[in-house]
Order: sequence, then structure tokens, then C-alpha cells
Amino acid sequence: MKYFETWDYPGSLNMAIDYVLGSFGESFLRFYTWKVPTLSLGVNQRPKNINFKFIKEIGYECVRRPTGGRAVLHFNELTYSIVIPKTHEYFKLSVLEFYKKISQIIVEGLNRLGFPAKLTERVQNGNTSACFDAPSWYEITLNGYKVVGSAQMRTKDFILQHGSIILETNNEIKYCFKDMKNDVVQYGLDQHMKIDIKKLKNTLFETFNNYFNLEKFNEIEKIIEKAEAARERFVCREN
Repeated sequence: MKYFETWDYPGSLNMAIDYVLGSFGESFLRFYTWKVPTLSLGVNQRPKNINFKFIKEIGYECVRRPTGGRAVLHFNELTYSIVIPKTHEYFKLSVLEFYKKISQIIVEGLNRLGFPAKLTERVQNGNTSACFDAPSWYEITLNGYKVVGSAQMRTKDFILQHGSIILETNNEIKYCFKDMKNDVVQYGLDQHMKIDIKKLKNTLFETFNNYFNLEKFNEIEKIIEKAEAARERFVCREN
């Protein structure tokens, strides 16, 4: 599996990179961060209740993910993405089987760092537009709160799954919506202890490497060039 990381890229470029990776016919793992706090919507979420005025005034961005799920505010987090081509043995896994495999690896890495993270074995129904108001099957919790939110897309050629590993607890997402009455909190790893993002990334790299034999990818320019041509489709604007 090819591995690379990017730091502080704009939201639409991050989404475009994740999407175009599927066109290269290889398996990839990427860790990344965001240039500014960015609200991402699931591919089927409607933007009609987004508070674009607040997002613009505070300097946030808004993007639409190629994957499903509900909204996430990418804010003080490490994000991962993994792409599996149709030639890979994991391509045969069901949606939930694949979620479970990747979540187990992340839980293993978090446990190695001293976080008592666990895998969710039941679904709690959320009642807001926000991803982090309730965990779903095989998502990751810490002290009973969801701290990793993931989403997936599938085509006939590849699987893309990406997700947010929240470092610092925050509740700013409620201001990104006009009608969010509940105080939705995106709980982070800091509820147990603070962790340096590089230390987290390095430990997760080692853990994924045990399963996927990671190989550093040095042709990032090819990915960026293709992603730049596609990034406009992931920008979320007020209708």
C-alpha cells in the first residue's frame, strides 16, 4: 500500500485528492490536516440550513465530501483516508466489514498510546445534521463518546473511506447551522489526555504498516495535478 501525508491543504483540495486516488488503481493511505476549520457535508446532505454568513465571517470553509454521512467540522484533528482498488482482497468486504477492519486498526493504535478507545457494537440514532452526535456501527468511542467519525464511498473500481480523529473537544459546529437546537459536541482525545499530532500520526502509521506493508509514495505531484482539476466539484456554496 502506498503512503503519503499532506499538511494544511484547503478543504476542496483535500476532498479532491481523496476522490482521485481511486483512479490510480493502487491502494493508498493518507494522513492529512486542513488549512482552516472546514465544515464538510455528506454527498447527499442539502446545504439549505447551513449558516454561510457565519462560515464566511469567521473564515471557515465549506466542502461537500464524495462520501456519505452527516456534517463534520474539521477542527483540531488528524484525518485519514484509505483507498482500496478492486484488485485488493479487502474490496470484497461489505460496508460494515470494511468499517470494522479499519476501525480495529485505529483502535489498536490509540490503545498503544494509552487511550482506552473501544469499537461500537450498536447504533445510536442521531437527531441532528452533525456526524458526531451519535456513533454508528463499528465507530470508535472514548469514555462513551464518539471520537472518530468515518464515511465511505464505493464504485465498481475502488472503495474510499476517510475519517476524522478529533484531538480537541469542540462545539463550534452548532454555529455552522441555522437550526441546530441541540448543543452538539465533537468530543476529542483530550478528554482522556492531550496528544501531539505527530506522535499520533507516527503511531497510527506503525499500526497500519503492520497490516498493509506501507511504502512511501513520492509522486504526490501527479495526485495534486489531477485533484486541482477536480476540486471545484467539492466546494459547497449557498444556493
